[in-house]
Amino acid sequence: MAIISESKLWKKKLGDWVINPYVGCEHGCKHCYCPAMPGVKFTNNGKTQREWGEYIFPKENLITRLEAELKTFDPHKNATKWGRGMVLLSFLTDCYSPIEAKLKITRQILQLVLEAGHTIRIQTRSALVERDFDILERYLDQVLLGTSLPYLDDKLARILEPKASAPSRRLKMLAQAAQRGIPIYVAIAPVMPFHSLNVVEEVLQEIAPLDPVEVFSEVLNPMDDNVNIMNEALSKAGRKEKVSEFYKTQQWVSWTYEYLYNAYLLGHKLGCNFICWPSPQSVKNPLSDLQKQWLLSWLPA
Repeated sequence: MAIISESKLWKKKLGDWVINPYVGCEHGCKHCYCPAMPGVKFTNNGKTQREWGEYIFPKENLITRLEAELKTFDPHKNATKWGRGMVLLSFLTDCYSPIEAKLKITRQILQLVLEAGHTIRIQTRSALVERDFDILERYLDQVLLGTSLPYLDDKLARILEPKASAPSRRLKMLAQAAQRGIPIYVAIAPVMPFHSLNVVEEVLQEIAPLDPVEVFSEVLNPMDDNVNIMNEALSKAGRKEKVSEFYKTQQWVSWTYEYLYNAYLLGHKLGCNFICWPSPQSVKNPLSDLQKQWLLSWLPA
């Protein structure tokens, strides 16, 4: 299996290629749908979705294999207008899980891929990326650094994203990157169905002054058992929030549209390049034709 893999994430405008240095992720986010994806399920030695966060396996001989692949790698082969030939670090794992502090695999990947002249988008929930600012500063026109900030509630994040850096810490990391001239972006994702637009507005108000290149957003993606896992974690922590069964109903469709449309207007008002991530399943009744058309404008033809 190739280290630099073709990716369908161009559909979200994230890139045409992806490198996942690890199988598994130590952050253990309860909402994460990655453990239900084939790229994890078929390579994680039979671990269950409920064990997400309890295992992480570095890919064997990754650096040696990457060096060989880079000799012939052409990012423009099969590149798309939306993906722009970019390499994403990462999708099915967080390339800055705690183990990275010791192994430094992601750091070596950055050095190799950037030295070869390619463009990288980094996606992480960890402030550990600050360690590699020295590399990113040397390749400002080849990097985009981003994190997910669905809300700014550090206490909620400790429940739903137990081993990731707190939102306040991620925000500080972004501010430091922006101060150094490193291009940044933010994913307000996943937006929780128990949150109002005010929560998203708080995030936008904090990140807009940092002048992010892009701001992405999508609602929670229920997959396999992640909704039950989230609700159990929230209940155990004594929180009142709960992801109700309405995500199985037409109400979910209407809520998704209303959130994305109003968040887009708010982001635009604050001067952000706001990009919506609707799912194809969200473009159905009871939406009007005009509403469906608006959602479809964010999806590839």
